[in-house]
Amino acid sequence: MRRRRVYRRGVSVVFEQAIAVGASPKEVFAFLHAPDRRGEWDAVVDGARLEGGEVPAVGTRLHLHGRRTAPSWVGEYAELDPPRRSVLRLVEGVGMPFSAFSQTITVTARKGGSTVVLRVEYEPRGVARLLEPVVVRPRLATATRKSIANIAQRFG
Repeated sequence: MRRRRVYRRGVSVVFEQAIAVGASPKEVFAFLHAPDRRGEWDAVVDGARLEGGEVPAVGTRLHLHGRRTAPSWVGEYAELDPPRRSVLRLVEGVGMPFSAFSQTITVTARKGGSTVVLRVEYEPRGVARLLEPVVVRPRLATATRKSIANIAQRFG
């Protein structure tokens, strides 16, 4: 008798969007990491609250309140190198269909301003694996594009 084995392996899905803006990396990075300004640019967040102070640091947790049907979640800064790069990783989230989720923000200097790169990487879990290509992926791709457009609008 032959046994069939099913191997399940997590596959990461990545979205990356970039925009050139007419502001310094320091100004852009500060705006993108101010919890009280998060709802202005992040298309899926109504508001955010930083644990333990007003300035993000490695290990600091950020509580994000989801907009409309988007889930609320808690992220932790795994990397923070102002004004260049940050990585926010999922710690917990009710309704989050991911086994892993991270958002990387990179800001680099360019002539006349900065380039902002927003990268979202996740691994779907459970039923989300089946729905990911038709529901989760299109929603996150749209949200990432809207977030970049909001950043562009803010800095013109």
